[in-house]
Amino acid sequence: METRAARPVFWPEIRALLLAAMAVFTYTITIGILNGTDAVEFDQRRILGHVHGGTLGWLTLSVFAASLWLFGEGKPVSQRERMFARWLAAGAVAAFVAYVVAFSLTYGNWRPILGTVSTTVIAGQFLWVLSRARGMELGVPHWGFLAALGTSIVGGVLGILWGLQLATGDQYLPTDGEGAHPAMMVVGFLVPVGLAMSEWAFFFPHPPKAERLGIIQMAFPFVGGILLMLSLLLDVVPLAPIAILLQIIGFAIFVKRMWPQFRRVDLTAPSPGRHAIMAAVGLLFVIGLAQYLVIKYDGDFDNVPERLLLGLDHSQFIGLMTNSIFAMLMAATIGRRGNRLDQAVFVAVNLGLIGFVAGLLSDTTFLKRVSTPVMGLGLYLGLAVYALRLLEIQVAGVLDRPAAQGAVGK
Repeated sequence: METRAARPVFWPEIRALLLAAMAVFTYTITIGILNGTDAVEFDQRRILGHVHGGTLGWLTLSVFAASLWLFGEGKPVSQRERMFARWLAAGAVAAFVAYVVAFSLTYGNWRPILGTVSTTVIAGQFLWVLSRARGMELGVPHWGFLAALGTSIVGGVLGILWGLQLATGDQYLPTDGEGAHPAMMVVGFLVPVGLAMSEWAFFFPHPPKAERLGIIQMAFPFVGGILLMLSLLLDVVPLAPIAILLQIIGFAIFVKRMWPQFRRVDLTAPSPGRHAIMAAVGLLFVIGLAQYLVIKYDGDFDNVPERLLLGLDHSQFIGLMTNSIFAMLMAATIGRRGNRLDQAVFVAVNLGLIGFVAGLLSDTTFLKRVSTPVMGLGLYLGLAVYALRLLEIQVAGVLDRPAAQGAVGK
């Protein structure tokens, strides 16, 4: 088995964040399985708790952990920086979990209150990352994290205003402007960080210095997220197709830059690189579907059927982001080669996702019901495997037997 990456300075905080993210995601998966199989009909509060358990509890906590690894290396860490990062990590876990609980239980004032706390923590993480970036040699993943954390602050503020509007009945956002919050978080936050984590999988743990084309690549989804947010917030419909076009250009640059790395991946063997490629495929599908919806509904996402938006969201949350996080977790804990458990995780998650999204897009209930537990059980297995590896617990040696191949690239 290949040697895992050397433990970074912030390993205790990174591990705690990832384990907390897994715990919240377990709850999210459970709600998703019950809802996707139509076994339980949840009200809107539980569904929103499910959504934010995924976006905040799983994705954002994992992004916090990854940013500690990326920006914690490369130059000495002062005692003040270390304490600030430790308090941010603890604050993120507490605030995000409480926020998910608030979404699950209420429409009242606790949501904007805890939203303010959560956004403050995200702003603190962004400032910490920005401070660490000074004087560092930045790779393309670093730039992606900077863009993503910066836009997530704007998305958080919009979420707070929407929560206040629901709690008080007062108007804090323009009419029909509530779609700006998820647009900013999905496009402005997840696309740059998803691309960053996918690329990082090939150069883990120390990405090379960013070239100009890589920085430009990250600038396009960053600007695209802002334009899409403004389109929905201010009802400027022509901005939506421009935003999607910028996503397409950024993705095309990413593929051009990473193609030599993609070609080296053995798609039959479990490896971080294979998850990274699947993440890229997920993003390509998301961009294509989003462009189709823009054309079909004249850029007005309020008219898009909910099942199509759910297909778009899950393609991004699972196809892009979860594959990216699994790539990081595999690289961090076992190296470049996985084993039969990693194989099972990859197949179940991605085949289940394909079936689930196909069921939503075609409005085929049976396909959705069958695919949901397959995807969910694959996610459960993945979380269990990576949690055991993070805790350095062996199960009858199974977690230590790598597959025969699977190099990410050299």
